[in-house]
Amino acid sequence: MIPVYFDELAEVLQTCSRLRPDEYSPSDLKRLMANHLAHTNSALSEKVLAFDGPQLVALIAFVLLAQALVGMSGSTNG
Repeated sequence: MIPVYFDELAEVLQTCSRLRPDEYSPSDLKRLMANHLAHTNSALSEKVLAFDGPQLVALIAFVLLAQALVGMSGSTNG
């Protein structure tokens, strides 16, 4: 379980809209997200920094799925 509210999850997804999570290590991605969020929502930035390994893996999987759903994945659709 990712310890954020739905609106916070949407904000994290927006933060990741220009990132390719599969191109970063989980710790690097966490740091990038938190740094960006620190400028717009410091409380959410702190939550992201507190994610443990399984929470971060779940978040990354969700971000990758969301990106694929809107056509941001690296593959082309036929």
